[in-house]
Amino acid sequence: MVMSMLKPKTNGHFEALNEKSQLWQALENNPPQWWKNLLEDKELYVEIRKDNYANVYYYGGNVALVRWTGGRIIAETHQKYLGDEEPVRTKTVKQKEREIKVYEYRNCMDKFQSKEGLEEIKRHIRETYHDIHVKNGRQETRETRDKDKHVYTSNEKSVQGELKLRFPNRYIDSEFAYRYRTEGKKIIRFDLVELREGKLVFIELKLITDTRLRIQKGEPEIIEQMNQYCGFISKHTKELKDYYSKLLRIKKRIGLWNGEIKIEEVSLKPELLVVNTYKDKMSDARNTRKEAIERLKEKTEFETIIKDYPGLCK
Repeated sequence: MVMSMLKPKTNGHFEALNEKSQLWQALENNPPQWWKNLLEDKELYVEIRKDNYANVYYYGGNVALVRWTGGRIIAETHQKYLGDEEPVRTKTVKQKEREIKVYEYRNCMDKFQSKEGLEEIKRHIRETYHDIHVKNGRQETRETRDKDKHVYTSNEKSVQGELKLRFPNRYIDSEFAYRYRTEGKKIIRFDLVELREGKLVFIELKLITDTRLRIQKGEPEIIEQMNQYCGFISKHTKELKDYYSKLLRIKKRIGLWNGEIKIEEVSLKPELLVVNTYKDKMSDARNTRKEAIERLKEKTEFETIIKDYPGLCK
């Protein structure tokens, strides 16, 4: 396998997305067979990124990063998804006073030429990213622990992926990221972006078991996060509308979108979508927790919605 650069980072500018990029032109007019194979897989979905590359996802796990370089289209994936878990190097992070492992993205186009190769990458994603069947120090899988706790075995990114796959003409984007500077370097992230009857709606997805929904030091951590989203959307309303209009036009050209491309307005209120993963009869403690989350609706500038899983994805 050919080694290459690490995963590109967004430069933080909406204007960076270029409809005339050579990548979009090539995928529209002369797509390689391995790209067609990816689009035919019903468990995968593709997102367009600001710096003119695409991410291919398998229930939140990044199957491939597709970009134009050296006069051609290439696809790369995390080396762990190719079965290599040895880091290429380590580096010391002074702020955290510890060493971290550095991994690479590697060419994976050969794997996409066959169904077996693609299934191999998906298996590695299940084992290293979804982590449902991997055992902990006590030889318990998360599936076993969740069964004992009477909750559905899932994680936030898996639910995100289920929604994307179940409603392809509803959610136009996932994992949106915007890097900007205020008092320091910050990143705004939206889990899902929905086009709802011409209105752009930004959604933060949380499982009901997420600790950020709990009241700590006066109010849940999620309130500050959602208020930041409100401010970001209000400040960048026009840029968001223009950016997603452009994104939908590109998606339509390369076969990723067959719905409407006209965006009439942007909702200034982001939505907090809380997925209730509790099973069976609700205990008093769980009912109290759910009621506390419901009360978020009373004092916030964002919308709070609680939906039961797995009905949410049906």
